[in-house]
Amino acid sequence: MIQGLSIAGDVFWILALGIMASMSWGAMKRIPGTVSMPVVGPGDRVLLRAPRLVALWSLVVVAFAIGALMKIESRSPGIELSAAIVWLGARVTLAPLMALLHLAQLRKSIEILEREGAV
Repeated sequence: MIQGLSIAGDVFWILALGIMASMSWGAMKRIPGTVSMPVVGPGDRVLLRAPRLVALWSLVVVAFAIGALMKIESRSPGIELSAAIVWLGARVTLAPLMALLHLAQLRKSIEILEREGAV
């Protein structure tokens, strides 16, 4: 039962990472390599500009690392069913939130680049 819950959490992370990677890959084809992409904060304010690869893939790498750590914790030896259910809930909640954060960040960055005429 615990292993099944862990696999169910994996499915959500795989889907979220797949969406994030696919969107980053598509944006890489659209955005020239010489462009520094804006990293947007609250209120659509540009916090900094980063190279295209860093801006597109850093959140994907961070999400992968968070998902891997949560996977390890959800399969720790001696875990009880109630704890496994809590970990599943956390993983099922956080995976789509990471994907939404990535999509929003990407959309805002591309809108800014379009306004600047860089895309």
